[in-house]
Amino acid sequence: CFNKLKNARRAATRYDKTAESFLGFIDITSIRLWVRLLST
Repeated sequence: CFNKLKNARRAATRYDKTAESFLGFIDITSIRLWVRLLST
């Protein structure tokens, strides 16, 4: 799971300034990965 999250450049480099926005982006990325997994 972490390797797939690191494919999202923004998550790997942590451009976000606050922890809330970083965790929000991790949530969105995780949901996108989950939906992509369900659609296959």
